Amino acid sequence: MIMANEFMPRLSKRQGVAWETLQDPEVSEVLYGGAKGGGKSVFLVYWMFLECWSIARKFWPDQPPAFPTVVGWMGRKQSVDFSNTTLETWKRFIPPEYYRLSEGNKEIILGERVKIDYGGLDRREDVHKFNSAEYARVAIDQAEETLIDDISVLRGALRLIIKGEKIPAKVLWTANPGQCWLKEDFIISPKPGMKFVKALPSDNPYLGDEYIKQLKHSFSHRPELLEAYLHGSWDAFEGADQIIKGAWVREAAARIGEKRRFARKVITCDPARFGDDETVIYYLEDMAIRDEIIYGQKDTMHTAGRLAAMAHKYKCPVAVDVIGIGAGVVDRLVELSSAQVPIHVISMCGSEKPDGERYYNKRAQLWDEVAREFSDGAIALGSDDQRLHSQLCTPCYKFKNGKMAVESKDEIKKRLGSSPDRADAYIQGAWYSLQVLSSFNDERAGLITVGGGSYGDTYDPLGRN
Repeated sequence: MIMANEFMPRLSKRQGVAWETLQDPEVSEVLYGGAKGGGKSVFLVYWMFLECWSIARKFWPDQPPAFPTVVGWMGRKQSVDFSNTTLETWKRFIPPEYYRLSEGNKEIILGERVKIDYGGLDRREDVHKFNSAEYARVAIDQAEETLIDDISVLRGALRLIIKGEKIPAKVLWTANPGQCWLKEDFIISPKPGMKFVKALPSDNPYLGDEYIKQLKHSFSHRPELLEAYLHGSWDAFEGADQIIKGAWVREAAARIGEKRRFARKVITCDPARFGDDETVIYYLEDMAIRDEIIYGQKDTMHTAGRLAAMAHKYKCPVAVDVIGIGAGVVDRLVELSSAQVPIHVISMCGSEKPDGERYYNKRAQLWDEVAREFSDGAIALGSDDQRLHSQLCTPCYKFKNGKMAVESKDEIKKRLGSSPDRADAYIQGAWYSLQVLSSFNDERAGLITVGGGSYGDTYDPLGRN
């Protein structure tokens, strides 16, 4: 039966902020994330229980239905991790008289009225269940472990209707800082209805000073991890396999580059291919962004037209990523080029053979050689675009057949849910400036013939003609 004396947990001040945020009808998802010891898992089980319990009270105040209705799901990336950690937290903090646990079916039954499924995103049985499931509440613990593909089907199950009434969907993610899709969706560029609430150990009144002292002692040799685990910094947590470090990008963004009369100039473009990818066009002077055009999908004619106009304005070459629709953009630019108004087009292909034997492909060479410029403090980025900054720090490297390789666009999109279009556009333009144009001394650079074919023309790499 429904209890007369309702269970009321004691929430910390920060947990109360997260609770109120989730009650906002304009908010559909909340990331409660930050440092270790912030009370994230405890808040998750409290919230999940009380939300599902309130649904039980509303629709079945007196008599339970013949069969309990499934109203929610909670879990982690790995089912065994959820059972060993978060489920144990549930058992510790939720009074046993309010629920019945069916571990064989991975269900929690509340008052014989509603059920909560639980498990992992690694279990085929759970993932298949999502295709036909209908939920109103979802909670994922340690969500930094997940990939965007892991939860896309789960989000599609948020469609519960009870007795003809659509239940507004709510999702709670708890996470420690990491380079993952949560950072993009909740912190860098929050999507509508998605809010971030930081959780810190200092917000948890039940930890005591000893916990924070122990945390400082345990990670005194790793200041970047201490910054993440103690202060909840999503910028400090960077892996050893990360090509470009956040600190390098922040320094490059703050650096004031010298504007020279004969700067190395290039226009760089990464055309959108599908979905929510962006077409990114940057005009660079000495690797600093001086102009930009960014938009959603347009046809190749539109993009070629924008590039031609910019090429005429700045009188410099145009570097285009030719993988996908980029080949069509290049073809159109070649058609638009004439003896009277020449356009020098450079086709960039990350899958082609690199220079030398160190790299797996050209993409790895571009990213690594520009990363060295960031590391050496040789770049003044010329942009405070936080999405660009985040994307520059996104790719990781690995080794294939003894050669350095960089995550592909598809791999990054699978991991984070979005393509690093801005970063890829910048890297190819910066690399072209660095490797091709830097060989020409500012004052002594002569005219060179570029283009080839029927539209070859005389061109000054420093934009003096």
